[in-house]
Amino acid sequence: MARQARIKDPYGTFHITQAGGAKRDLFEKDEDREHFLEIIRRAQAKYQFKLYAYCLLSDNAYHLVMDLNGADMSKVMKSINIGYAMYLDIDEPVFKDRYKSTLLQSAESTLEVVAKLHDKGAAQETQWNSYCIYDPDTPLRLDWVSPIAGLKDEKDPEECRDCIDSIDEAQKRLFQVSEEAGLSLKELFRQKDLRNDLILKFRKNSSLSLKELGVLFGGLSESSICKILNTECVK
Repeated sequence: MARQARIKDPYGTFHITQAGGAKRDLFEKDEDREHFLEIIRRAQAKYQFKLYAYCLLSDNAYHLVMDLNGADMSKVMKSINIGYAMYLDIDEPVFKDRYKSTLLQSAESTLEVVAKLHDKGAAQETQWNSYCIYDPDTPLRLDWVSPIAGLKDEKDPEECRDCIDSIDEAQKRLFQVSEEAGLSLKELFRQKDLRNDLILKFRKNSSLSLKELGVLFGGLSESSICKILNTECVK
């Protein structure tokens, strides 16, 4: 059965849901949720979307209500899902199928979805549901942009988590990432925004040299890698 084409509206507001794979829950511990929110924060800083609500209370799914604010939803979601897949670093598929996105046609429908997600967290104050950020006595406002409260500052690249320390390990990880994205390595390298984002992630989470990163990403020169890293870091 052919996949239904996504509705594309860079200025639309969407309810996005993503389920985890069958072998492992998306969130086995609070540290997983915390890291996921850090990934959301970095994506928000890069793509400038507005986040009206999030819910990570389920162990194996997440919900986002996102105003794209001119961003490309495909790039935003690839950044989020690939970033989280790299963090988990497991052999099995991290996600069950692709994410689902529903265009919310009006402010009223957006507020309704946000309220339903917040109902899930109304009985408990937790950072894993954006309900705790809102004042329940104040009507929800759609000009609010979530700062995602309670997140730590981005880690220093020298404080590398589970660093990749060999080109062979890096090639294995990159192949897993390409499979999660449904792309061959050649197709992934052609999507320069995605490729450059991955180069930055591999630089922060590995001990690979600039030369090794160039080999990993299709034979780029050290000067090209350096230029990409400098460009991505100032975005």
